[in-house]
Amino acid sequence: MPQNKIFYLSDRISLTDASIPSSVIDALRDQGLIAPDMQRIHFCGVISYSDGLAVFLPRNHLASIKDGGIAGYYLLQALLKYYQDKDSGVYAQENNDEVIGGRQFSLAISLLDDYRTNGLYVRRVKENTVNSGKVNWSRTISRSSSYPASGGSVYLELQSSRARYLTYCETAKIHAEIIKELLLDYGTLWFGAFSHFDLKVESLVSSIRSIEAKVSYLERQLQLSYSERDMFLIKALIKYLREKKGNESNYILIGVRKFHNLWESMLDECLIGKYAVNSKLPVPVYQTVNEEFISVPQKGQRTDTVLKHSDERRFAVIDAKYYEASSSATAPGWPDLVKQFYYQQAVRQLEGEGTLVSNHFIFPGCNAKLKSAHIASRGVEVKLPTDCLDEYGTIHCHYQDPIELLEFYVKGEKLSNLTNEIFSKNE
Repeated sequence: MPQNKIFYLSDRISLTDASIPSSVIDALRDQGLIAPDMQRIHFCGVISYSDGLAVFLPRNHLASIKDGGIAGYYLLQALLKYYQDKDSGVYAQENNDEVIGGRQFSLAISLLDDYRTNGLYVRRVKENTVNSGKVNWSRTISRSSSYPASGGSVYLELQSSRARYLTYCETAKIHAEIIKELLLDYGTLWFGAFSHFDLKVESLVSSIRSIEAKVSYLERQLQLSYSERDMFLIKALIKYLREKKGNESNYILIGVRKFHNLWESMLDECLIGKYAVNSKLPVPVYQTVNEEFISVPQKGQRTDTVLKHSDERRFAVIDAKYYEASSSATAPGWPDLVKQFYYQQAVRQLEGEGTLVSNHFIFPGCNAKLKSAHIASRGVEVKLPTDCLDEYGTIHCHYQDPIELLEFYVKGEKLSNLTNEIFSKNE
């Protein structure tokens, strides 16, 4: 089965980079993913273009063309998990957190997974037979002649029934057409590597040409279906066809404009020792002209992640930063540093004396460029950490391979090495 050509790129790549085909830029513009003032692409996911599929992996990855397939596989898996874990589509939109094409993608994958588990649709038909199958005694007595015998009546023609399975019915043909489309679009990326599938997927073609007629036919078949799997499958096929009808250009678009939200969520889930602290942190209180004091908890401090060591009074305040962080010029600025210092102070006050609280940034990447962040008086030449201001403390910098994080997030595994590295800083 021929498949889409896959081209691998990176999120935050410059629009002037010579490695980006102009047809990919055109596709991004057509889908509204490039604004007039943009200098870099802000998109992580998959988009179809004239020559196939373009996969934008997270920034600072080191996946080669050879292993890009497995990286694209984990990216799609992570996007689907992230989409399904969100509280609601409204929540996602309000927080600039939406997975573009999430609903359509989730439906496509449910059809592919059902096909991989159960194969093509098979219609079960019950037919009446004679002397073959399960005997229907009430019908035999009413329709067949009986002959006397020493032990009672004998029936030479036993009315019976048996189940027959139709593998070339119209529903199976529609199912095969849709699976063929999905394998062409997502097969290699979703299954990691393309494997052999039922040859009937290639050969079966529906005699019903229009989408509206296919939907009408499936709706009639749904009324005649009783098994749980048949009902699920036919409903999913109807939804897919309706989505396809609304997508006249038939493009593929799955991803996020702002990957930092997914970066934060994945680290929060995969680090060890997550400690729920946001509901305990101080909140702002406003005094009105009428001398009333009104607290605003929804505008209180909210950390990305706080970790608590398993056997000591040690805590780590984590800020997941989806920054390039290849130098001090591309690292977080003053507002991000100040925020971390206040979080650190808040956790210390909350947990009491004797508590060790360290501060950490986690950037995407495989090679560390920055070791830590400090605050110094203006004009002071800094050669050692002791030349910096003690009252602000240190924010330690860590780097996490984004492809490895995608894999761990999808598999539900924990980042034990990174967690140990974090806690080694406040020993």
